[in-house]
Amino acid sequence: MKTLARRLAAIALASAVLPSTAQTPPPIKVGFAVAESGWMTAYDGPPLKAAMLRIEEINRQGGLLGRRIETVVADTRSEREQGAKAGESLVAQGVDLLVVSSDYDYGAPAALAARKAGKLAFSLGAGDPKMGPLGVGPYVFTPNLAAQVEGITMAEWAYKRKGLRRAYVLEDQSIEYSKSGCAGFRAGWTRLAGDLGIAGSDSFKNGDASIASQITRLRAASPAPDAIYLCTYNPGGASAIRQLRAAGIELPILANVGMTDAYWLPAVQQLSNFYVPTYMSIFGDDPRPAIGKFLAAFTARYGARPESAYAVLGYSMVEQWALAVQRAGATAAPAVTAELEKFREEALTVGPTTYSNQLHIQVNRPLLIMEVQNGKNKAIEVWRNELVPSTQLLFRMPAKP
Repeated sequence: MKTLARRLAAIALASAVLPSTAQTPPPIKVGFAVAESGWMTAYDGPPLKAAMLRIEEINRQGGLLGRRIETVVADTRSEREQGAKAGESLVAQGVDLLVVSSDYDYGAPAALAARKAGKLAFSLGAGDPKMGPLGVGPYVFTPNLAAQVEGITMAEWAYKRKGLRRAYVLEDQSIEYSKSGCAGFRAGWTRLAGDLGIAGSDSFKNGDASIASQITRLRAASPAPDAIYLCTYNPGGASAIRQLRAAGIELPILANVGMTDAYWLPAVQQLSNFYVPTYMSIFGDDPRPAIGKFLAAFTARYGARPESAYAVLGYSMVEQWALAVQRAGATAAPAVTAELEKFREEALTVGPTTYSNQLHIQVNRPLLIMEVQNGKNKAIEVWRNELVPSTQLLFRMPAKP
């Protein structure tokens, strides 16, 4: 009888313990198919750190839906083929959210793996609207602005604040991002300055060792331009600017966000008369309190400021995903997508955010204009685009006859 009593007591104890163990919720898994090596690390590295920062903050506050967030990173090596493999590997590991690179061309291959599995995917900062329902898929988002808005912003600001009237467009045709930036600039500039406001156009590829022939044609433009719009990214962007200045061309250079920050400035000694839109200033002079709070948290966590303004996109990517998950009460792609598509001027660290069932990218969010003089960055002002790009402009569709 004593033996039986002991067995019954053991069973009762196990019964009391097991429910508590069984109720421990599984973690939410977030996979990052991003560049930890190669040239894309300049664009993926800082937002990856910032995304991890926001996840750590959420876990300290008790997790999301009472569940801890776990992360795993797969290096794409800045290669499209490797990006696809990284995405497939993470999806096979059962991630609830797949995060991909900060560019459509390099992030889409991984995002397609999420689409096949019916999983939610977020780019760290792609600037192409095809990172969404009219491109990669209905459960794919980017926290960034469409690249066209970068071009429009610089056109409006330069025309209205700098008094510039004739711009020469130099277009990097290597990826969708840079081509879209130039498309936006042309639309914004001609709206203000008319068709004659474009003094000329030329093109190059990011990997070109020389743009000497483009510089020759620029010099021959008549009437002469009073500014250059350069839509590109690094490392080719720094090379192009260095060659322009070495040729004695001191015209104002207007750029897109791909040329933000200071890490590349040593390649162009004492660069001046250079203007670029960006998500935030990493130099301590951003006028927005939310950005200051983010920079303080990032610096406290990593011991230094972020190397790139792209960092805030990673932080707000997690910020908005977590908000949508909370509102949905679930992590499943359809439920979270439905909540994200309800966002209307949602106040996030990176700025007001709006989505729809057609566009999973921003088309009307303010950017900060930065000026570079004598190799130093300075915040000028926050500018919100007046021209909101049409669907035709966003997808660079030819004008109807």
